[in-house]
Amino acid sequence: FISLHEEGSSGINAEYGGIDNCWSKMMNPNKLLSSALRRVSFNGGVRNSLKTNSIFNPRNLNPQRNFHSKPRYNNDHYHQHSHKGKKILGLVGLIGLGSLFVYGSPFTSKAEFKEESEKQLESMLPPTEDDDGKSKKEEEKPILKFKYIIIGGGTAGHYALKAILENDKELDKGKDTKIVVLNAEDHISYQRPPLTKELWTSNDPNVGETLKFVDWQGKESTPAYENNEYYDNNPVILFLPKARVVDISPTFKRVLLEDGTELGYQACLIATGGEPRVLPWAEDVEGVTTYRTVDDFRALYKVSKEVKHITVVGGGFLGSELASSLAGKVKVTQVFPEEGVLANTLPSYLSSYATKQLEKLGVEVITGKLVKDVSNDNQLTVTLDDGHKWTTDHVVVAAGISPSAPGYGRRLEKDEKHGGVIANAELQVRQDLYAAGDVLSYFDATLSTRRRNEHYDHAIKSGQQAGENMVATLRANPDLQVQPYLHQPMFWSSFAGIEFEAVGITDSKLKTIALFVPPEGMDSNNPEYKRGIIYYLRDDKVVGAVLWGVYGKVDDARKLINMKRSAKDVEAVKHFISLHEEDQAQ
Repeated sequence: FISLHEEGSSGINAEYGGIDNCWSKMMNPNKLLSSALRRVSFNGGVRNSLKTNSIFNPRNLNPQRNFHSKPRYNNDHYHQHSHKGKKILGLVGLIGLGSLFVYGSPFTSKAEFKEESEKQLESMLPPTEDDDGKSKKEEEKPILKFKYIIIGGGTAGHYALKAILENDKELDKGKDTKIVVLNAEDHISYQRPPLTKELWTSNDPNVGETLKFVDWQGKESTPAYENNEYYDNNPVILFLPKARVVDISPTFKRVLLEDGTELGYQACLIATGGEPRVLPWAEDVEGVTTYRTVDDFRALYKVSKEVKHITVVGGGFLGSELASSLAGKVKVTQVFPEEGVLANTLPSYLSSYATKQLEKLGVEVITGKLVKDVSNDNQLTVTLDDGHKWTTDHVVVAAGISPSAPGYGRRLEKDEKHGGVIANAELQVRQDLYAAGDVLSYFDATLSTRRRNEHYDHAIKSGQQAGENMVATLRANPDLQVQPYLHQPMFWSSFAGIEFEAVGITDSKLKTIALFVPPEGMDSNNPEYKRGIIYYLRDDKVVGAVLWGVYGKVDDARKLINMKRSAKDVEAVKHFISLHEEDQAQ
C-alpha cells in the first residue's frame, strides 16, 4: 500500500509535491484531474491500490446528490443519464498517497472492475467517434429513476403501495410513472393464507385454474387483491412481474435487476419476504417440492388428484395446515423433529393435543424424527435418522422460510439471531430505505426487543406503516410524520377442528398461565381443550396471548400487552379477559 523505500517515497513526493501539494490538488479540480491522469499514465493503468469492490461513484461523491453532477433529478419525470456533465474525480490523500475513485455502476464486480476502470478513465477525455460518427457515450444505457420503488409484490408490498397512493399529495401532478413495483413472481399481488386453507375446501371443481373460494364472510373470492385493470388504469403505477432484484446500493439509491437494468429511487421498500427453506436431501429430487406460491398450490392440487400418498415434512403452521387440508384427499404422513405440532408456539400440553387432533383426522404423525434422505428409484423412499423407511408418491417440504433480500448480509445488515434485514422502530434500514413483512427485523419499542414476524397481519400493518413513512420522508404530505411501528401483530390458524387467534410474543419457551372452560362431562384423564386463553409472560408481564376457541378478544389482549400488565399466578389473570360466551363477539 505505502512503500517504505526511500526511492518510493521520493517518487510520491516528485509526483505530488508532498502532503501540502496533495491537499491543494484535492481542493483544485483542474489540478486534480491533471495529476490523476498523469499518475495513471506513469503506472500504465489504474493502480492496484484501488478497492476492486468499491461502490463509490465519483460521478458525484456526495451521496445526497444521488447520481447526477447536474442537474438534480426532476421528480415529475425520469430521464436518460446525461454523460456530458461535469467530470468529477476523487483523490484521497494519506501521507502523499492517493486513490482514484472510478465512477460507473455501484454494482461493479471485481472481475469487471479493471475493464470498467479503463472505460471510465477514457470517458474523462473528449468523446471519440466510431466509424459511423456516433459518440461512444451516446451508446451507454440510461438509468430510470422513480419516486418510489417497492421490491416485492406480496402483501407487505401491496399495502405499502396502497398507503402511498392514499397519502402522497403530489402523485396527481402530471401523469408520469412515479411508483414501480418489482415482483419476482409472474403474478400480480395476492394473499397467501388461502393457499393452505380456503382453496383446499373450495367447491369449485376447477379451483386449480380459477383459484375461486368462499371466504369467511361467505363471499366468493380469489387470492388476488386487485385485477389487472387496477394497475393498467393507474398511470402512476408500473407493476413489473418476473422482475428479480439482485442488488441494491443504499448510498446511491439504485437497485439492480437480474437482467442488468439499474433503477434509481428517492424512497425504496424491501418487501421480498423469503424463500422456502430447502433441506439438503431435497435438492434436485424429482417428486420433492416446496410450498409457498400460488403456482405451488396449483402443482400440489394437481398432484393430489393423481397420487395416493403424500409426505409433509414440517410441523409448523404451514406443514400442519397443509397436512390437515390434504387429509381428506390422500393418505398423509407428517414428520418433524419436534415432539408435537406448533411446538415453538404452543405449550407442550396444547401441542400434544393438537397433534392428536391431526391423528384423529387420519394423518400419520411421526414426531421427534429427522428426515435423513429422500431417494427416487422409480418410487420415492423417505429415510429417517433412526433408519425407519417408507415409500411415498410425493414429498412436500414445509420447513419454514429463509428471509431473502438484495444485498442481504452485505450492503444490508443481517439479524444473525432472528434472520431478516435489521431496521429501526420506524422500519428504516438506511436513509430513505425501508423494510416490511417477513424479511423485516424490527425493534419493538413497546416490548423493548427485536422481532421478526412471518404472519399476515404483520405484513399488512408493517407495509402500511412503511408506506406512510416513505411519504413522510419525502415530505409529500404535510400531515404525515415518520412514526414508529407499534402495532402488535396477530395471527390465526385453523386445522383439524382447531381454531385460535394469537397476538404478541407467543414463544413456547416463555412462562405461560392458562385458563380453560372445561366442556361438560370431560374426562379429567383425557382433557379436552375447546375454549381458553393462554397468557405468555416475560418478567411476570404479559407479552403475548393465544385465544383458543375465543373470538373477538384480540384488541383486549393487545391492551394487556401494551399496558404491560403483571401476572404472577392464575388468580392475577382471571379477570383480564372474560371467557363467558355471552361476552364474546360471535
